[in-house]
Amino acid sequence: MADDVDDLLDPGNGWAERIRSRVTGLPPELTALVLHLGQAGTFWDFHYKVDTAWKRETKALLKADGARELVAGAIRSLAADGSLRDCTDPGIPYKELLAMASRTPTTALACGFTLAAGHLARGASPAELADLVADLLTVARKNAAVLDGYYVRDDDLSAAVFTALGDLSAMDALWTLHREVQPTAHPHRHLVRTVKKTATRLKVPPHQIEERTVPTHGIGPDGTLLLGPIGRGAVWMNVHYEAVLTVSAAGRLTVDWIDVQGDGTTTRTSAPFRSPNGFKDRYLSHNVDATRHLAGRIEETLTAERRRLYELRRENRLWPYADWARHYRDHPLTGILARALVWEYESEDGTWTAGLPRPAGCLALDGRTLAVADTARVRLWRPEPASPAEVDAVRAFLAAHDVHQPYDQTKAAA
Repeated sequence: MADDVDDLLDPGNGWAERIRSRVTGLPPELTALVLHLGQAGTFWDFHYKVDTAWKRETKALLKADGARELVAGAIRSLAADGSLRDCTDPGIPYKELLAMASRTPTTALACGFTLAAGHLARGASPAELADLVADLLTVARKNAAVLDGYYVRDDDLSAAVFTALGDLSAMDALWTLHREVQPTAHPHRHLVRTVKKTATRLKVPPHQIEERTVPTHGIGPDGTLLLGPIGRGAVWMNVHYEAVLTVSAAGRLTVDWIDVQGDGTTTRTSAPFRSPNGFKDRYLSHNVDATRHLAGRIEETLTAERRRLYELRRENRLWPYADWARHYRDHPLTGILARALVWEYESEDGTWTAGLPRPAGCLALDGRTLAVADTARVRLWRPEPASPAEVDAVRAFLAAHDVHQPYDQTKAAA
Protein backbone atom coordinates (compact mmCIF):
# COMPACT_ATOMS: atom_id res chain seq x y z
CA MET A 1 0.00 0.00 0.00
CA ALA A 2 1.23 3.48 -0.87
CA ASP A 3 2.01 5.62 2.16
CA ASP A 4 1.50 8.87 0.27
CA VAL A 5 -0.86 9.93 -2.52
CA ASP A 6 2.10 11.15 -4.60
CA ASP A 7 3.28 7.52 -4.78
CA LEU A 8 0.11 6.71 -6.76
CA LEU A 9 0.67 9.40 -9.40
CA ASP A 10 3.01 8.26 -12.15
CA PRO A 11 5.27 11.06 -13.41
CA GLY A 12 4.35 12.03 -16.95
CA ASN A 13 0.92 10.38 -16.90
CA GLY A 14 -1.60 12.88 -18.24
CA TRP A 15 -4.52 11.77 -16.09
CA ALA A 16 -2.32 11.77 -12.97
CA GLU A 17 -1.29 15.36 -13.70
CA ARG A 18 -4.89 16.43 -14.33
CA ILE A 19 -6.04 15.15 -10.94
CA ARG A 20 -2.90 15.87 -8.89
CA SER A 21 -4.20 19.11 -7.42
CA ARG A 22 -7.54 17.44 -6.58
CA VAL A 23 -6.19 14.39 -4.75
CA THR A 24 -3.29 15.94 -2.83
CA GLY A 25 -3.52 18.17 0.24
CA LEU A 26 -6.94 16.77 1.15
CA PRO A 27 -8.49 16.35 4.60
CA PRO A 28 -7.46 13.08 6.30
CA GLU A 29 -10.72 11.26 5.54
CA LEU A 30 -10.47 12.02 1.80
CA THR A 31 -6.77 11.18 1.72
CA ALA A 32 -7.69 7.83 3.29
CA LEU A 33 -10.21 7.30 0.48
CA VAL A 34 -7.63 8.01 -2.25
CA LEU A 35 -5.04 5.70 -0.66
CA HIS A 36 -7.69 3.01 -0.31
CA LEU A 37 -8.76 3.31 -3.96
CA GLY A 38 -5.10 2.96 -4.95
CA GLN A 39 -5.14 -0.55 -3.47
CA ALA A 40 -7.37 -1.81 -6.31
CA GLY A 41 -4.28 -3.16 -8.05
CA THR A 42 -3.86 -5.81 -5.36
CA PHE A 43 -6.94 -7.68 -6.60
CA TRP A 44 -8.32 -6.06 -9.77
CA ASP A 45 -6.53 -8.02 -12.49
CA PHE A 46 -7.70 -9.99 -15.51
CA HIS A 47 -10.10 -11.97 -13.28
CA TYR A 48 -12.14 -8.78 -12.78
CA LYS A 49 -13.34 -9.71 -9.30
CA VAL A 50 -14.04 -7.05 -6.66
CA ASP A 51 -12.70 -7.87 -3.20
CA THR A 52 -15.61 -7.88 -0.73
CA ALA A 53 -13.69 -6.26 2.13
CA TRP A 54 -12.34 -3.58 -0.22
CA LYS A 55 -15.87 -2.81 -1.44
CA ARG A 56 -17.19 -2.57 2.12
CA GLU A 57 -14.43 -0.13 3.09
CA THR A 58 -15.01 1.90 -0.09
CA LYS A 59 -18.68 2.40 0.75
CA ALA A 60 -17.77 3.52 4.27
CA LEU A 61 -15.16 6.02 3.03
CA LEU A 62 -17.55 7.44 0.42
CA LYS A 63 -19.66 8.82 3.25
CA ALA A 64 -17.07 11.54 3.97
CA ASP A 65 -17.92 15.11 2.96
CA GLY A 66 -16.66 15.80 -0.56
CA ALA A 67 -16.04 12.14 -1.39
CA ARG A 68 -18.74 11.96 -4.07
CA GLU A 69 -17.47 15.09 -5.80
CA LEU A 70 -13.90 13.79 -5.63
CA VAL A 71 -14.78 10.50 -7.34
CA ALA A 72 -17.06 12.10 -9.95
CA GLY A 73 -14.31 14.63 -10.79
CA ALA A 74 -11.73 11.87 -11.24
CA ILE A 75 -14.06 10.07 -13.64
CA ARG A 76 -14.68 13.29 -15.56
CA SER A 77 -10.90 13.66 -15.93
CA LEU A 78 -10.62 10.04 -17.13
CA ALA A 79 -13.18 10.79 -19.84
CA ALA A 80 -11.13 13.78 -21.06
CA ASP A 81 -8.38 13.90 -23.67
CA GLY A 82 -6.66 10.54 -24.15
CA SER A 83 -8.20 9.08 -20.98
CA LEU A 84 -5.81 7.07 -18.77
CA ARG A 85 -2.84 6.74 -21.11
CA ASP A 86 -3.32 10.21 -22.57
CA CYS A 87 -1.86 9.17 -25.91
CA THR A 88 -3.66 9.92 -29.16
CA ASP A 89 -0.67 9.52 -31.49
CA PRO A 90 -0.69 6.23 -33.46
CA GLY A 91 2.92 6.91 -34.45
CA ILE A 92 4.25 6.13 -30.95
CA PRO A 93 6.76 3.22 -31.24
CA TYR A 94 5.43 -0.18 -30.20
CA LYS A 95 7.94 -0.62 -27.36
CA GLU A 96 6.86 2.69 -25.92
CA LEU A 97 3.22 1.63 -26.10
CA LEU A 98 3.98 -1.61 -24.25
CA ALA A 99 5.68 0.33 -21.47
CA MET A 100 2.79 2.75 -21.37
CA ALA A 101 0.25 -0.07 -21.08
CA SER A 102 1.93 -1.82 -18.14
CA ARG A 103 0.14 -1.85 -14.78
CA THR A 104 1.28 0.96 -12.51
CA PRO A 105 0.02 2.59 -9.28
CA THR A 106 -1.86 5.10 -11.41
CA THR A 107 -3.61 2.29 -13.30
CA ALA A 108 -4.74 0.83 -9.98
CA LEU A 109 -5.93 4.23 -8.78
CA ALA A 110 -7.94 4.77 -11.97
CA CYS A 111 -9.61 1.38 -11.55
CA GLY A 112 -10.27 2.15 -7.88
CA PHE A 113 -11.96 5.46 -8.67
CA THR A 114 -14.01 3.76 -11.39
CA LEU A 115 -15.17 0.92 -9.15
CA ALA A 116 -16.03 3.48 -6.46
CA ALA A 117 -18.15 5.40 -8.98
CA GLY A 118 -20.49 2.42 -9.08
CA HIS A 119 -21.57 3.26 -5.51
CA LEU A 120 -22.59 6.88 -6.11
CA ALA A 121 -26.21 6.29 -7.11
CA ARG A 122 -27.68 6.76 -3.65
CA GLY A 123 -28.33 10.44 -3.01
CA ALA A 124 -27.42 11.53 -6.55
CA SER A 125 -29.83 13.68 -8.54
CA PRO A 126 -31.00 12.35 -11.94
CA ALA A 127 -28.79 14.93 -13.68
CA GLU A 128 -25.73 13.99 -11.62
CA LEU A 129 -26.29 10.30 -12.28
CA ALA A 130 -26.78 10.90 -16.02
CA ASP A 131 -23.51 12.89 -16.18
CA LEU A 132 -21.62 10.17 -14.30
CA VAL A 133 -22.93 7.41 -16.56
CA ALA A 134 -22.09 9.47 -19.67
CA ASP A 135 -18.51 9.98 -18.43
CA LEU A 136 -18.13 6.28 -17.61
CA LEU A 137 -19.42 5.38 -21.06
CA THR A 138 -16.80 7.64 -22.65
CA VAL A 139 -14.04 6.08 -20.54
CA ALA A 140 -15.12 2.60 -21.62
CA ARG A 141 -15.32 3.56 -25.29
CA LYS A 142 -11.84 5.08 -25.27
CA ASN A 143 -10.24 2.21 -23.37
CA ALA A 144 -12.02 -0.60 -25.24
CA ALA A 145 -11.09 0.68 -28.73
CA VAL A 146 -14.61 1.73 -29.70
CA LEU A 147 -14.40 5.45 -30.44
CA ASP A 148 -13.03 6.67 -33.74
CA GLY A 149 -9.56 8.08 -33.31
CA TYR A 150 -6.55 6.64 -31.53
CA TYR A 151 -6.54 5.81 -27.82
CA VAL A 152 -4.24 3.44 -25.96
CA ARG A 153 -6.65 0.86 -24.62
CA ASP A 154 -6.67 -0.48 -21.06
CA ASP A 155 -8.55 -3.72 -20.42
CA ASP A 156 -8.49 -3.40 -16.61
CA LEU A 157 -10.04 0.06 -16.73
CA SER A 158 -12.75 -0.77 -19.28
CA ALA A 159 -13.68 -3.84 -17.21
CA ALA A 160 -13.92 -1.62 -14.13
CA VAL A 161 -16.34 0.62 -16.03
CA PHE A 162 -18.50 -2.40 -16.90
CA THR A 163 -18.67 -3.30 -13.21
CA ALA A 164 -19.49 0.28 -12.17
CA LEU A 165 -22.27 0.58 -14.75
CA GLY A 166 -23.71 -2.68 -13.48
CA ASP A 167 -23.64 -1.38 -9.90
CA LEU A 168 -25.40 1.78 -11.12
CA SER A 169 -28.05 -0.30 -12.94
CA ALA A 170 -27.21 1.68 -16.09
CA MET A 171 -28.77 -0.80 -18.53
CA ASP A 172 -28.91 1.55 -21.54
CA ALA A 173 -25.16 2.18 -21.29
CA LEU A 174 -24.49 -1.54 -20.90
CA TRP A 175 -26.65 -2.33 -23.95
CA THR A 176 -24.65 0.23 -25.93
CA LEU A 177 -21.30 -1.24 -24.90
CA HIS A 178 -22.50 -4.77 -25.60
CA ARG A 179 -23.21 -3.66 -29.16
CA GLU A 180 -19.95 -1.75 -29.60
CA VAL A 181 -17.20 -3.66 -27.76
CA GLN A 182 -15.82 -6.42 -29.96
CA PRO A 183 -15.68 -10.04 -28.75
CA THR A 184 -11.92 -10.04 -29.34
CA ALA A 185 -11.43 -7.57 -26.45
CA HIS A 186 -10.14 -9.36 -23.33
CA PRO A 187 -12.82 -7.99 -20.94
CA HIS A 188 -15.68 -8.77 -23.34
CA ARG A 189 -16.68 -11.87 -21.36
CA HIS A 190 -16.85 -9.76 -18.23
CA LEU A 191 -19.09 -7.30 -20.08
CA VAL A 192 -21.41 -10.13 -21.16
CA ARG A 193 -21.62 -11.47 -17.62
CA THR A 194 -22.28 -7.98 -16.23
CA VAL A 195 -25.05 -7.33 -18.75
CA LYS A 196 -26.80 -10.63 -17.99
CA LYS A 197 -26.38 -10.28 -14.23
CA THR A 198 -27.67 -6.69 -14.18
CA ALA A 199 -30.56 -7.43 -16.53
CA THR A 200 -31.60 -10.41 -14.43
CA ARG A 201 -31.44 -8.34 -11.23
CA LEU A 202 -33.61 -5.67 -12.87
CA LYS A 203 -36.02 -8.37 -14.11
CA VAL A 204 -35.52 -7.56 -17.79
CA PRO A 205 -37.52 -10.16 -19.78
CA PRO A 206 -35.38 -12.78 -21.59
CA HIS A 207 -36.71 -11.74 -25.02
CA GLN A 208 -35.52 -8.16 -24.40
CA ILE A 209 -32.08 -9.36 -23.36
CA GLU A 210 -31.91 -11.38 -26.58
CA GLU A 211 -32.87 -8.54 -28.89
CA ARG A 212 -30.69 -5.94 -27.14
CA THR A 213 -27.49 -7.98 -27.13
CA VAL A 214 -27.21 -8.62 -30.88
CA PRO A 215 -23.59 -7.73 -31.80
CA THR A 216 -22.80 -5.33 -34.62
CA HIS A 217 -19.28 -6.69 -35.32
CA GLY A 218 -18.35 -3.14 -36.29
CA ILE A 219 -20.74 -2.96 -39.26
CA GLY A 220 -21.82 0.66 -39.71
CA PRO A 221 -25.27 2.11 -40.41
CA ASP A 222 -24.55 1.87 -44.14
CA GLY A 223 -23.93 -1.90 -43.88
CA THR A 224 -20.16 -1.71 -44.39
CA LEU A 225 -16.97 -2.11 -42.37
CA LEU A 226 -13.50 -1.05 -43.51
CA LEU A 227 -10.43 -2.84 -42.18
CA GLY A 228 -6.96 -1.46 -42.78
CA PRO A 229 -3.72 -0.21 -41.21
CA ILE A 230 -3.76 2.09 -38.17
CA GLY A 231 -5.61 5.23 -39.13
CA ARG A 232 -7.73 3.47 -41.76
CA GLY A 233 -11.02 1.86 -40.86
CA ALA A 234 -11.83 0.00 -37.65
CA VAL A 235 -9.80 1.14 -34.66
CA TRP A 236 -10.05 -2.26 -32.92
CA MET A 237 -8.57 -4.38 -35.72
CA ASN A 238 -5.66 -3.43 -37.96
CA VAL A 239 -4.32 -5.29 -41.01
CA HIS A 240 -1.69 -4.33 -43.60
CA TYR A 241 -4.07 -4.56 -46.54
CA GLU A 242 -7.57 -3.13 -46.85
CA ALA A 243 -10.81 -5.10 -46.75
CA VAL A 244 -14.36 -3.85 -47.06
CA LEU A 245 -17.05 -6.07 -45.57
CA THR A 246 -20.49 -5.26 -46.97
CA VAL A 247 -23.92 -6.58 -46.04
CA SER A 248 -26.30 -6.01 -48.95
CA ALA A 249 -29.95 -5.00 -48.68
CA ALA A 250 -30.74 -8.67 -49.25
CA GLY A 251 -28.67 -9.64 -46.20
CA ARG A 252 -25.75 -11.15 -48.14
CA LEU A 253 -22.18 -10.57 -46.95
CA THR A 254 -19.22 -9.99 -49.27
CA VAL A 255 -15.57 -9.13 -48.66
CA ASP A 256 -13.63 -6.84 -51.01
CA TRP A 257 -9.91 -7.57 -50.64
CA ILE A 258 -7.77 -4.59 -51.72
CA ASP A 259 -4.13 -5.33 -52.55
CA VAL A 260 -2.69 -2.00 -51.36
CA GLN A 261 0.94 -3.17 -51.50
CA GLY A 262 0.54 -4.66 -54.94
CA ASP A 263 -1.30 -3.24 -57.92
CA GLY A 264 -4.31 -2.05 -55.94
CA THR A 265 -6.58 -4.74 -57.37
CA THR A 266 -9.90 -5.34 -55.59
CA THR A 267 -11.20 -8.91 -55.42
CA ARG A 268 -14.71 -9.64 -54.12
CA THR A 269 -15.51 -12.94 -52.43
CA SER A 270 -18.47 -14.37 -50.53
CA ALA A 271 -18.69 -17.29 -48.08
CA PRO A 272 -16.31 -18.95 -47.27
CA PHE A 273 -14.53 -15.61 -47.98
CA ARG A 274 -11.33 -16.99 -49.49
CA SER A 275 -8.59 -14.40 -50.02
CA PRO A 276 -7.05 -13.70 -53.46
CA ASN A 277 -4.00 -15.67 -54.61
CA GLY A 278 -0.83 -14.41 -52.94
CA PHE A 279 -2.59 -12.50 -50.17
CA LYS A 280 -1.44 -14.80 -47.39
CA ASP A 281 2.15 -14.72 -48.62
CA ARG A 282 2.17 -10.94 -48.85
CA TYR A 283 0.14 -10.05 -45.76
CA LEU A 284 0.67 -13.15 -43.54
CA SER A 285 -1.87 -15.89 -42.88
CA HIS A 286 -2.96 -14.75 -39.41
CA ASN A 287 -3.94 -11.30 -40.72
CA VAL A 288 -5.96 -12.75 -43.58
CA ASP A 289 -7.57 -15.36 -41.31
CA ALA A 290 -8.61 -12.62 -38.86
CA THR A 291 -10.71 -11.00 -41.60
CA ARG A 292 -12.17 -14.35 -42.66
CA HIS A 293 -13.07 -15.25 -39.07
CA LEU A 294 -14.75 -11.87 -38.58
CA ALA A 295 -16.77 -12.38 -41.76
CA GLY A 296 -17.78 -15.80 -40.48
CA ARG A 297 -19.03 -14.33 -37.20
CA ILE A 298 -21.08 -11.74 -39.08
CA GLU A 299 -22.63 -14.52 -41.18
CA GLU A 300 -23.50 -16.43 -38.00
CA THR A 301 -25.21 -13.37 -36.52
CA LEU A 302 -27.20 -12.76 -39.71
CA THR A 303 -28.32 -16.39 -39.74
CA ALA A 304 -29.34 -16.24 -36.09
CA GLU A 305 -31.27 -13.00 -36.65
CA ARG A 306 -33.14 -14.43 -39.64
CA ARG A 307 -34.20 -17.32 -37.44
CA ARG A 308 -35.17 -15.04 -34.55
CA LEU A 309 -37.23 -12.71 -36.76
CA TYR A 310 -38.96 -15.71 -38.29
CA GLU A 311 -39.93 -17.00 -34.84
CA LEU A 312 -41.42 -13.60 -33.96
CA ARG A 313 -44.36 -14.50 -36.21
CA ARG A 314 -45.62 -16.83 -33.49
CA GLU A 315 -45.45 -14.31 -30.64
CA ASN A 316 -47.68 -11.36 -31.64
CA ARG A 317 -45.55 -9.00 -29.54
CA LEU A 318 -45.86 -5.24 -29.22
CA TRP A 319 -42.95 -2.77 -28.98
CA PRO A 320 -42.84 0.93 -28.12
CA TYR A 321 -41.83 2.55 -31.39
CA ALA A 322 -38.67 4.22 -30.01
CA ASP A 323 -37.36 0.92 -28.57
CA TRP A 324 -38.26 -0.99 -31.70
CA ALA A 325 -36.54 1.57 -33.92
CA ARG A 326 -33.33 1.35 -31.89
CA HIS A 327 -33.09 -2.42 -31.62
CA TYR A 328 -34.69 -3.44 -34.92
CA ARG A 329 -34.94 -0.81 -37.65
CA ASP A 330 -31.65 0.99 -36.87
CA HIS A 331 -29.45 -1.94 -35.78
CA PRO A 332 -26.67 -2.35 -38.38
CA LEU A 333 -27.37 -6.09 -38.85
CA THR A 334 -30.86 -6.74 -37.51
CA GLY A 335 -32.06 -3.64 -39.34
CA ILE A 336 -31.04 -4.97 -42.76
CA LEU A 337 -33.47 -7.85 -42.22
CA ALA A 338 -36.13 -5.93 -40.26
CA ARG A 339 -36.38 -3.20 -42.90
CA ALA A 340 -37.39 -5.84 -45.45
CA LEU A 341 -40.35 -6.94 -43.35
CA VAL A 342 -43.81 -5.38 -43.14
CA TRP A 343 -44.70 -4.03 -39.70
CA GLU A 344 -47.87 -2.46 -38.36
CA TYR A 345 -47.86 0.94 -36.65
CA GLU A 346 -50.50 2.22 -34.27
CA SER A 347 -51.90 5.70 -34.87
CA GLU A 348 -53.26 8.06 -32.21
CA ASP A 349 -56.84 6.92 -32.86
CA GLY A 350 -55.90 3.28 -32.27
CA THR A 351 -55.93 2.11 -35.89
CA TRP A 352 -53.08 0.03 -37.29
CA THR A 353 -51.29 0.77 -40.58
CA ALA A 354 -49.06 -1.77 -42.34
CA GLY A 355 -45.90 -0.70 -44.13
CA LEU A 356 -42.15 -0.94 -44.54
CA PRO A 357 -39.82 0.84 -42.07
CA ARG A 358 -38.40 4.15 -43.20
CA PRO A 359 -36.24 6.69 -41.32
CA ALA A 360 -39.15 9.13 -41.36
CA GLY A 361 -41.72 6.55 -40.21
CA CYS A 362 -43.23 3.92 -42.47
CA LEU A 363 -43.99 3.47 -46.16
CA ALA A 364 -47.64 2.44 -46.12
CA LEU A 365 -49.20 0.03 -48.62
CA ASP A 366 -50.90 2.94 -50.40
CA GLY A 367 -47.51 4.60 -51.09
CA ARG A 368 -47.68 7.32 -48.44
CA THR A 369 -44.78 7.84 -46.01
CA LEU A 370 -46.34 8.29 -42.59
CA ALA A 371 -44.71 9.74 -39.49
CA VAL A 372 -44.85 7.59 -36.37
CA ALA A 373 -44.76 8.97 -32.82
CA ASP A 374 -42.14 7.58 -30.45
CA THR A 375 -44.95 6.62 -28.08
CA ALA A 376 -46.77 4.56 -30.73
CA ARG A 377 -46.70 0.79 -30.69
CA VAL A 378 -45.34 -1.52 -33.38
CA ARG A 379 -46.03 -5.15 -34.19
CA LEU A 380 -44.94 -7.53 -36.93
CA TRP A 381 -47.52 -7.91 -39.68
CA ARG A 382 -48.82 -11.48 -39.82
CA PRO A 383 -50.91 -13.12 -42.55
CA GLU A 384 -53.03 -15.26 -40.20
CA PRO A 385 -55.49 -12.56 -39.05
CA ALA A 386 -55.47 -10.81 -42.44
CA SER A 387 -58.06 -11.36 -45.16
CA PRO A 388 -57.00 -12.93 -48.50
CA ALA A 389 -57.34 -9.49 -50.11
CA GLU A 390 -55.01 -7.95 -47.53
CA VAL A 391 -52.44 -10.71 -48.04
CA ASP A 392 -52.60 -10.17 -51.81
CA ALA A 393 -52.12 -6.42 -51.26
CA VAL A 394 -49.00 -7.00 -49.17
CA ARG A 395 -47.64 -9.47 -51.72
CA ALA A 396 -48.19 -6.98 -54.56
CA PHE A 397 -46.66 -4.15 -52.50
CA LEU A 398 -43.48 -6.15 -51.82
CA ALA A 399 -43.17 -7.13 -55.49
CA ALA A 400 -43.69 -3.53 -56.64
CA HIS A 401 -40.88 -2.34 -54.36
CA ASP A 402 -38.59 -5.28 -55.21
CA VAL A 403 -38.19 -6.20 -51.54
CA HIS A 404 -36.04 -9.28 -50.80
CA GLN A 405 -37.41 -10.60 -47.51
CA PRO A 406 -35.46 -12.81 -45.08
CA TYR A 407 -38.46 -15.15 -45.35
CA ASP A 408 -41.81 -15.09 -47.17
CA GLN A 409 -43.88 -13.08 -44.76
CA THR A 410 -47.14 -13.67 -46.67
CA LYS A 411 -47.11 -17.39 -45.88
CA ALA A 412 -48.89 -18.41 -42.68
CA ALA A 413 -46.78 -19.96 -39.95
CA ALA A 414 -46.91 -23.75 -39.94
